[in-house]
Amino acid sequence: MNEVVLFDSVSFVRNDKKILDNINFSLNQGDSLAIIGRNGAGKTTLINLLFGYSWPTTGSISAFGETYGETPMAPLQNRIGMVQPGHQESLLQRLTTFEMVLTGVIGTLGLYKEPTEKQHKTAESLLHSIGLGHKINQTYSTLSSGEKMKVLLLRAFGVGKEILVLDEPTATLDITARTDFGKTLSQLKTNNPHLTRILITHRIEEIPEDFSKVLLMKEGKVLSFGEKNKVLTDKNLSNLYDLELQVNEKKGQYSVTVLS
Repeated sequence: MNEVVLFDSVSFVRNDKKILDNINFSLNQGDSLAIIGRNGAGKTTLINLLFGYSWPTTGSISAFGETYGETPMAPLQNRIGMVQPGHQESLLQRLTTFEMVLTGVIGTLGLYKEPTEKQHKTAESLLHSIGLGHKINQTYSTLSSGEKMKVLLLRAFGVGKEILVLDEPTATLDITARTDFGKTLSQLKTNNPHLTRILITHRIEEIPEDFSKVLLMKEGKVLSFGEKNKVLTDKNLSNLYDLELQVNEKKGQYSVTVLS
């Protein structure tokens, strides 16, 4: 298999506080990983390290076979798409739906030059592929929450992205919009089978059915990592949330019941 992400004994310290402690895991091309943990577990810090926003205090990180610190970061970052809703929305509210997706195709924060015909057609095709072609000229800020999230997904994917990272994308969505977003995420994977996806969440109910791997984080450490059905156990989830929990599974979707 083609390994695309490797965290090797990674720790991260900020203001004398250890945020991440000896993180070890790897992903192969095409893997879909859900990172689960309570608030403050270190999930977003881990992803910031992957993208190169921060640097590990100890240990090493590799992406696409290249070790961070031994190769230029920009070419690696260009292969990783990030969906961080609050940050991106504040920058781009005034653009149309089409312009939002177009910035992802071009790889810029705004529209500073005339797009090529190919870029124009690519952005249109992406919007039509998820059923938002009729919203192409609508201002992004007037879309529903679910539609906004789908547009941010397309913008992050852009062109040529090999890893797609989603930082709690459905936290503010209702169950209908969350389900619809999950279908769009799955459709994107079907159309791009080699795409590696990483989803950050603190609720196992938000893990899409077609995600096969899970990493549980607690207080900056890896509690468990591996295949979804082996990680999402009563024991592991009870340990994670410090509650007595029962894990329920139906057709690949997981939920928990509090026993005490």
